[in-house]
Amino acid sequence: MFKHILIPTDGSNVAAKAIGAGVRLAAEMGAKVTGFHVQQPRPLHLHVNGYAVEKDLIAELDRRSHQFAERCVAQIEDAARADGVAFEAVVVKSIRPYEAIIHAAQERGCDAIFMASHGHRGLDGLLLGSVTQQVLTHSTIPVLVFR
Repeated sequence: MFKHILIPTDGSNVAAKAIGAGVRLAAEMGAKVTGFHVQQPRPLHLHVNGYAVEKDLIAELDRRSHQFAERCVAQIEDAARADGVAFEAVVVKSIRPYEAIIHAAQERGCDAIFMASHGHRGLDGLLLGSVTQQVLTHSTIPVLVFR
């Protein structure tokens, strides 16, 4: 049914469970997987309002953020290798993760997005928002939500 599945991760335990399920689904369908992580840009307040942050600190923050992103997609790669699934890793920076997820899926010709939901409901869901909910709302590509 699906030939190419995008599996985004935020590095959380909930996302880790979805990775396993998404890769197993891909293996059963003979699909390939694109592992995806959205790296958040560094906070703007580090550069405005009179703050003077050392360049070395900025470089260290960027390095650690990139390392975290690489670990996130490596987790998907490890699962894909274990199940014999073709894999590609993608890391991008964006202030709107849901848009980056949808764009990546479209750009790479994915026919499904398989992602976790943290299950925030009520006021938490309203205040925190939900990347998964935004992807569901805006994507024209089928989205499978793992809970």
